Amino acid sequence: MKKIIAAGVVITLGALGLLQESFPQNSASATVSFRLAPAMSLSVLGTNPQGNSVVSVYTIPRPTEQERQAGFIERLRALTLQARSNAPWALRVRAYEPSMGTSDDGTYRKPVSDFEVRAAPGPYLPLSVNDQTVTRGPSGEHIIVLDYRVQLGPQHRDGTYSVTLIYTITTP
Repeated sequence: MKKIIAAGVVITLGALGLLQESFPQNSASATVSFRLAPAMSLSVLGTNPQGNSVVSVYTIPRPTEQERQAGFIERLRALTLQARSNAPWALRVRAYEPSMGTSDDGTYRKPVSDFEVRAAPGPYLPLSVNDQTVTRGPSGEHIIVLDYRVQLGPQHRDGTYSVTLIYTITTP
């Protein structure tokens, strides 16, 4: 939490010309201090602030042949968030469930750790059901561009996969 101190509040009655005869040489001073609680909001860019968390559902498309050869599906600028804070902040992400669904043939459950997120241009971070810090910043308004990547390892099978992501802004 930030501590802001307003100091040096001095009232000189003599300088104001008030009660000069009764208190010609007197003055009073006081130090006032208060704490400013962190105020933070997070929203999808272009929407009103929604509080300190945002839920996003991403449906994973079927990979193209090029994506299969590369070993991953990548979506740049998949989501853009706006963080507003009067204190330093951290953006955290977690998956709602440990898997993204089952393959069409029912033989494979795609783990959520195959899904990776990054605040561009940073490194990708594999998801889990636990909060992980994606990025952090100083007080103010910030635009956060997020990229997604889905690993298509040797065990990958086609299916209808989706992931629910929970983004939270908090103090570091």
